[in-house]
Amino acid sequence: RVGQGFAALRAELEAAKPDALFIIGDDQNELFSKALIPSFAMFIGDAAEGTTAITWIGEKVPEKRITLPCHAEIAKIALAGLVERGFDLGFVEKMTPLARPEIGLGHAFTRIGRVMHLVESGIPIVPIFTNAYHPPQPSAARCYALGQALRDVFANRPERVAVYGSGGLSHDPRGPKAGWVDETLDRWFLEALAAGTPDRLGALYSFRSAATESGTGELRTWLPVAAAMDAAEPGIRARLVGYFAARKSTVGNGWVTWPSAR
Repeated sequence: RVGQGFAALRAELEAAKPDALFIIGDDQNELFSKALIPSFAMFIGDAAEGTTAITWIGEKVPEKRITLPCHAEIAKIALAGLVERGFDLGFVEKMTPLARPEIGLGHAFTRIGRVMHLVESGIPIVPIFTNAYHPPQPSAARCYALGQALRDVFANRPERVAVYGSGGLSHDPRGPKAGWVDETLDRWFLEALAAGTPDRLGALYSFRSAATESGTGELRTWLPVAAAMDAAEPGIRARLVGYFAARKSTVGNGWVTWPSAR
């Protein structure tokens, strides 16, 4: 089911033929550290190197290195446009990992690069980092507004861009909720996307709840994509590709796509 989910997303991406793919993901003390943790940041260099390995489950870093081509020109257009629209993003032009130099770019980006065959397809990426774990994190409303602003930047430009939200649904693999997947929350979230009402999700992190902490904070990476699509065509419905609660690996797995016509 995991393979089928990513195959459906690959087919949509390859059909869209974008000039660049924005990947919105979190950093889990890979590139950033206690020396600097931005709410939002963007990589504006030409290539990003990292590993697809997840070290705490025993995967070996040297065996899983990947270099993803990036689109610096489109990244700089997006950065300038977002700053004009009130988003004071940090930006990284030289990939210098502060936390774990051996890791480089984190798995929220590298594993997507691998399963989406981005090296083989030649589609360059623009990584956008979202703080999903370290309080105080950005609100759901702020993440939603980021997607609206990103869409607005490219609304009347010639570049064709796609946006990918890279994050799990409910999960807490090494915390107090390990072994439990909040399937009710996952389905409520996905149903809002499929119903064309993603604005309902703006209050998601408006109060502290154990149900939305830890890995479930990664829903922040989905919200900008939903907002960008809704801004392009209000009421547009996401297509639910698949969902299942993987209780062995303790994460809600889901895949959705939006039509690329607009």
